[in-house]
Amino acid sequence: MKIGELTSRRRSGSGLSPLQARVLAHIEEHGDEVFSYRDEAAAKQLSVKVSAFSFSLWALHRDGHIDREEVEGKVYFGSCEAIAELRARLGIAVPRDPFERARANLERIRSRVGNISAVELLDAVRGSWD
Repeated sequence: MKIGELTSRRRSGSGLSPLQARVLAHIEEHGDEVFSYRDEAAAKQLSVKVSAFSFSLWALHRDGHIDREEVEGKVYFGSCEAIAELRARLGIAVPRDPFERARANLERIRSRVGNISAVELLDAVRGSWD
Protein backbone atom coordinates (compact mmCIF):
# COMPACT_ATOMS: atom_id res chain seq x y z
CA MET A 1 0.00 0.00 0.00
CA LYS A 2 1.26 3.43 -0.85
CA ILE A 3 1.83 5.80 2.05
CA GLY A 4 -0.54 8.35 0.54
CA GLU A 5 -3.37 5.80 0.42
CA LEU A 6 -2.81 4.81 4.04
CA THR A 7 -2.69 8.36 5.35
CA SER A 8 -5.68 9.53 3.29
CA ARG A 9 -7.71 6.55 4.51
CA ARG A 10 -6.76 7.38 8.07
CA ARG A 11 -7.68 11.05 7.64
CA SER A 12 -11.00 10.21 6.02
CA GLY A 13 -11.94 7.97 8.94
CA SER A 14 -13.52 5.36 6.70
CA GLY A 15 -11.25 2.65 8.02
CA LEU A 16 -11.95 0.52 4.97
CA SER A 17 -9.19 -1.25 3.16
CA PRO A 18 -9.16 -0.86 -0.63
CA LEU A 19 -10.62 -4.37 -0.97
CA GLN A 20 -13.37 -3.69 1.55
CA ALA A 21 -14.20 -0.45 -0.27
CA ARG A 22 -14.48 -2.39 -3.56
CA VAL A 23 -16.69 -5.07 -1.97
CA LEU A 24 -18.90 -2.42 -0.37
CA ALA A 25 -19.22 -0.57 -3.69
CA HIS A 26 -20.15 -3.87 -5.40
CA ILE A 27 -22.81 -4.57 -2.78
CA GLU A 28 -24.22 -1.06 -3.11
CA GLU A 29 -24.29 -1.35 -6.92
CA HIS A 30 -26.29 -4.57 -6.54
CA GLY A 31 -28.72 -3.27 -3.91
CA ASP A 32 -31.38 -5.84 -4.77
CA GLU A 33 -29.05 -8.84 -4.30
CA VAL A 34 -27.69 -10.79 -1.37
CA PHE A 35 -24.40 -12.67 -1.42
CA SER A 36 -23.62 -15.95 0.28
CA TYR A 37 -20.68 -16.25 2.64
CA ARG A 38 -18.52 -18.01 0.02
CA ASP A 39 -19.99 -16.49 -3.15
CA GLU A 40 -17.66 -17.59 -5.93
CA ALA A 41 -19.46 -15.62 -8.65
CA ALA A 42 -19.16 -12.31 -6.79
CA ALA A 43 -15.51 -12.99 -5.93
CA LYS A 44 -14.83 -13.74 -9.60
CA GLN A 45 -16.53 -10.49 -10.68
CA LEU A 46 -14.26 -8.58 -8.30
CA SER A 47 -11.19 -10.65 -9.34
CA VAL A 48 -10.42 -11.67 -5.76
CA LYS A 49 -10.10 -14.95 -3.91
CA VAL A 50 -13.25 -16.30 -2.31
CA SER A 51 -11.58 -16.19 1.11
CA ALA A 52 -10.74 -12.48 0.70
CA PHE A 53 -14.30 -11.73 -0.39
CA SER A 54 -15.72 -13.68 2.56
CA PHE A 55 -13.43 -11.98 5.06
CA SER A 56 -14.40 -8.58 3.65
CA LEU A 57 -18.09 -9.41 4.06
CA TRP A 58 -17.62 -10.29 7.73
CA ALA A 59 -15.51 -7.17 8.35
CA LEU A 60 -18.06 -4.91 6.65
CA HIS A 61 -20.85 -6.49 8.70
CA ARG A 62 -18.88 -6.16 11.93
CA ASP A 63 -18.36 -2.45 11.24
CA GLY A 64 -22.04 -1.91 10.44
CA HIS A 65 -21.71 -1.17 6.71
CA ILE A 66 -23.82 -4.13 5.60
CA ASP A 67 -26.25 -6.58 7.20
CA ARG A 68 -26.55 -10.37 7.22
CA GLU A 69 -29.18 -13.03 7.64
CA GLU A 70 -29.08 -16.80 8.00
CA VAL A 71 -31.53 -18.69 5.82
CA GLU A 72 -31.75 -22.49 6.03
CA GLY A 73 -28.30 -22.73 7.59
CA LYS A 74 -26.60 -20.52 5.01
CA VAL A 75 -25.40 -16.98 5.77
CA TYR A 76 -26.22 -14.19 3.31
CA PHE A 77 -24.85 -10.63 3.26
CA GLY A 78 -26.14 -7.56 1.51
CA SER A 79 -27.01 -3.92 1.87
CA CYS A 80 -29.21 -3.18 4.87
CA GLU A 81 -32.11 -2.58 2.49
CA ALA A 82 -31.60 -5.90 0.67
CA ILE A 83 -31.44 -7.87 3.91
CA ALA A 84 -34.53 -6.04 5.22
CA GLU A 85 -36.40 -7.02 2.04
CA LEU A 86 -35.19 -10.63 2.37
CA ARG A 87 -36.43 -10.74 5.97
CA ALA A 88 -39.78 -9.22 4.97
CA ARG A 89 -40.33 -11.72 2.15
CA LEU A 90 -39.41 -14.65 4.41
CA GLY A 91 -41.38 -13.32 7.37
CA ILE A 92 -38.33 -13.16 9.60
CA ALA A 93 -38.78 -10.77 12.50
CA VAL A 94 -35.74 -8.86 13.66
CA PRO A 95 -35.55 -8.82 17.45
CA ARG A 96 -35.49 -5.29 18.83
CA ASP A 97 -33.66 -6.38 21.97
CA PRO A 98 -30.15 -7.59 21.07
CA PHE A 99 -30.25 -10.07 23.96
CA GLU A 100 -33.61 -11.57 22.96
CA ARG A 101 -31.95 -14.32 20.93
CA ALA A 102 -29.55 -15.11 23.78
CA ARG A 103 -32.46 -15.41 26.22
CA ALA A 104 -34.33 -17.70 23.82
CA ASN A 105 -31.24 -19.92 23.54
CA LEU A 106 -30.87 -19.96 27.33
CA GLU A 107 -34.48 -21.07 27.74
CA ARG A 108 -34.00 -23.81 25.13
CA ILE A 109 -30.94 -25.09 26.98
CA ARG A 110 -32.70 -24.94 30.36
CA SER A 111 -35.67 -26.88 28.97
CA ARG A 112 -33.33 -29.68 27.89
CA VAL A 113 -30.87 -29.88 30.80
CA GLY A 114 -32.48 -27.90 33.61
CA ASN A 115 -31.19 -24.86 35.43
CA ILE A 116 -27.45 -25.24 35.97
CA SER A 117 -25.71 -23.03 38.47
CA ALA A 118 -22.36 -21.93 37.06
CA VAL A 119 -20.90 -21.63 40.57
CA GLU A 120 -21.96 -25.17 41.49
CA LEU A 121 -20.58 -26.47 38.21
CA LEU A 122 -17.22 -24.76 38.77
CA ASP A 123 -17.06 -26.04 42.34
CA ALA A 124 -17.74 -29.57 41.12
CA VAL A 125 -14.95 -29.37 38.56
CA ARG A 126 -12.43 -27.42 40.62
CA GLY A 127 -13.17 -28.83 44.03
CA SER A 128 -13.88 -26.95 47.21
CA TRP A 129 -11.94 -23.86 48.27
CA ASP A 130 -10.85 -25.55 51.50
